Amino acid sequence: MWRYFLLLLIIPTTLYAQKTDSAYIESFARKNMVELYGGTYSTTFKFRTHRHRQSNYKLAVNSSGYLGGDVSYKWLYLQYSVNLPGTELDNKAKYHYRLIRMQFGSHAVSVEPFYNAYNGLLIPEHDHRGYEAFQGIDFTNAGLDLYYYTNHKKYSYKAASSFSEQQLQSAGSIFMVATPLWHQIRWKKPTPHLISDSLTYNLLSSNPSWLSLVFKGGYTYNFVTGNHKWMIAPAVVMGAGALHELNMNNTGLQTVTDIQGWINAGYNGEKYYAYLNTSWENLNTNLLVKDMHRTDWNLSLTVGYRFAHLPKKILGIL
Repeated sequence: MWRYFLLLLIIPTTLYAQKTDSAYIESFARKNMVELYGGTYSTTFKFRTHRHRQSNYKLAVNSSGYLGGDVSYKWLYLQYSVNLPGTELDNKAKYHYRLIRMQFGSHAVSVEPFYNAYNGLLIPEHDHRGYEAFQGIDFTNAGLDLYYYTNHKKYSYKAASSFSEQQLQSAGSIFMVATPLWHQIRWKKPTPHLISDSLTYNLLSSNPSWLSLVFKGGYTYNFVTGNHKWMIAPAVVMGAGALHELNMNNTGLQTVTDIQGWINAGYNGEKYYAYLNTSWENLNTNLLVKDMHRTDWNLSLTVGYRFAHLPKKILGIL
């Protein structure tokens, strides 16, 4: 399975040199930026049997509101964010969530490696009035999203995703995504009384790990108005793939399905820009013991300022 992904990674690099249509896409003269952002997010895991669609066990990340900022200058990028006190689902539980994501590529291809780690989760109570702490369990995944845009000469995903370019005229594009992913669940000291469902307990206490490869296709469009200063950029993508469990005596493959949607909307000026982002994803992983359904939702507001290179280098290197 992985040799096909290597081929996918090599072929699109030949497209990097292709030019864009200057009537549709324009770069900003100011290449550096400083941003402030804030928002909220939610991540839940539902475990279901293969025969029944209803969820019989659920875990939630102790999500909260957040506030942060970043600076991009030449090749340097710095970012820092904090959770807003009092906005957590459970203010008494102090768990950790780590996210690392990078993006690089051309107008045709975007390569986005990522790493997610959830340390400790919450068990929603049946009366929906609170949560029970689920300590000592880690959900970790790492992989990359490899995007290819067919109409890269007229459509700018950089304008759509981060408002870092200017879309002069409305344009859309079909796009394809290949996502290789490693996932691991590690429960240090399994405690049967936390989980009433025996199948879910067997799954989590076995410390499962797996590799998957998902292929998706979608469509995105940049609606431009107001002398190309205002933009709305929705996108939808869906697909399927296969996974292989690493610590099970099984040589077969199981299915994975993924549906995503997002929209960015805001002002994209020469110096200042601001945009609202909302996104949603539903990833269904069919494991041997039980299916795991992960749902992510995010809402954020970003305000940024572009600035030119300083006349002198900083510390002789920037």
